[in-house]
Amino acid sequence: MAKLIEKSLLMGLGMLTLTRDKVRQFVDKLVEDGDIKPEEAPGIIDKLVNRGETEREELRKLVRQELDKARASVSPASRKDVEALSQKIDELAAQVEKLAS
Repeated sequence: MAKLIEKSLLMGLGMLTLTRDKVRQFVDKLVEDGDIKPEEAPGIIDKLVNRGETEREELRKLVRQELDKARASVSPASRKDVEALSQKIDELAAQVEKLAS
């Protein structure tokens, strides 16, 4: 289950990261609007793509750390635990039955 959650989160991260083509389109629009010079465009594209990849990797590490913490704190119930709970349920059911009559 945790693997499925991790994969879903990581897939979502991939969708959030802008592709180089999308960044290029954005920067081309800035050039058209005169907000930046054409010779600055390649450097800005590289910088934005690299920053996106760095942030994506940092977020991926954070997600993995949190999932590892969650896995470490969750332990399956032992047979002994289940049997003890079952016995308590039986005892409580008997008490309820006794009170009801």
